[in-house]
Amino acid sequence: MKKTLLTLVAVAMSLGTSFAQLADGSIAPDFTITDTDGNTHNLYDILDEGKPVILDLFATWCGPCWSFAETGVFEDMHAAYGEEGTDELFLITIESDPSTPASELNGGGSSVGDWDSMTNFALADDETGSIADAYALEYYPTIYLICTDRTITEIGQGPASGYWTPLSLFEEISGTCGIELLPPFVVEGVNAATTSYDSETVLCDQDKISPIVSIENRGTETMTSCTINTVVNGATIASYEWTGSLDMSDTESVTLAEIDGSNTNVSFTIVLDGDLVENDNTLDVVFESAIAAHASINIEVSADFYPVETSWEIRNSDGTVVASATYEGGEEDDYGGGGPDADMVHNHMESLAVGCYTFTAMDAFGDGQSGYTDSGAGTDGSIVVVDAEGVELLSITGNWGEEQGVSFEVTHGVGIEEVLANKLSIFPNPASNNAAIELNLIESNEVVIEVLNTLGQKVFTYAADMSAGLNKVELPVATLNAGLFYVNIKVANELMTEKLNILK
Repeated sequence: MKKTLLTLVAVAMSLGTSFAQLADGSIAPDFTITDTDGNTHNLYDILDEGKPVILDLFATWCGPCWSFAETGVFEDMHAAYGEEGTDELFLITIESDPSTPASELNGGGSSVGDWDSMTNFALADDETGSIADAYALEYYPTIYLICTDRTITEIGQGPASGYWTPLSLFEEISGTCGIELLPPFVVEGVNAATTSYDSETVLCDQDKISPIVSIENRGTETMTSCTINTVVNGATIASYEWTGSLDMSDTESVTLAEIDGSNTNVSFTIVLDGDLVENDNTLDVVFESAIAAHASINIEVSADFYPVETSWEIRNSDGTVVASATYEGGEEDDYGGGGPDADMVHNHMESLAVGCYTFTAMDAFGDGQSGYTDSGAGTDGSIVVVDAEGVELLSITGNWGEEQGVSFEVTHGVGIEEVLANKLSIFPNPASNNAAIELNLIESNEVVIEVLNTLGQKVFTYAADMSAGLNKVELPVATLNAGLFYVNIKVANELMTEKLNILK
């Protein structure tokens, strides 16, 4: 999705300049606004309380704004320094496009998501655009840091290396405003935390898992040792004695003892004498098994107006890309809108070997396949991944963000040559009124034939005990609509899938 206002971002980037809207160091204009919870906030009153202010000006339809919100860095800062934390900082995010109704903060319309559910700090709507005008808003998102002396600095979306972390944003605030704050979640004294689980959570053909967790020193005292317990069903099954040296805010990744892959709920708890904060000690992890799938996988991509932004890939357990696709855009606007692949349905059939795979859909703009054009509303796109038996592996539509994926394991559907004397055939193909399947069996067997549409819905089923040798089955082409279909032929415990294209 795009809007004309974003063209200024592209200009600024191409010129390599800092596109400051209000000069850094100038005095921030005062404003008063009421948030979605009914709380009224006055900028100068907040600053006079000694709290710096982060002002995020965004639009509900802005994909990069949503992608930034999804990082959760402002939520983390609010938890550390806002009313839920030390109350030393105020954050407010304001919808600044007066052409969009306030109702879109809850999703719907041109909005790329539910902003109200996403945001746990002050969220408001600048219905008249007065704040946007006062702050000379030219592109979304624009993020300002306002120090207690009322001076303003545009800090954008993060440091040059990428989006902020809570620690890097803390450093930016401290350095710009010249104030002393402890780093996020750090307390005076001793505090250890388990901050992330960095190993697999979707299990595929595994008996054992090697857990990897990150620990962090969230205290001002140097951390030299701790115990990390692995807990299953309330019982500690393993303990790891860590030693080293972590200064304040330092982290370390620790590989723990292997655990049984059959455990679905596991907790990792850090234990340190004198720990002042307990609610950051335990990390709960849920494991799940990869979806069992047939070897034939169909990917149906219904492109939106910006197909050039959309791509997908399938990687095997070694990380090798075994299948992928990109789509061609056009020149109807500055962002590659339109073109031969826009607003079209694209079907891809992939045959995979037995093993573990990850399917990943990606959107370069970060708003999935939201149905918008340069001139307004359009049709949402979608991606549906099903196997030859109609098992749905993934279904996404509209604003699914920057990336979505699923892990699956091909467990069957390979090796039908063991029950067929030669490959089956469907003729004619493409077909218009009539088509038939011929298959030559090595020995007598039960045969099931299914015809599925691209949504995985069965439109025809035939089952019979067939004798060894050549067998022929007529397909009901005349009763089916034009389009692409998949024909599953099950013989014994094996299955093969063929495409059938019907033209009317």
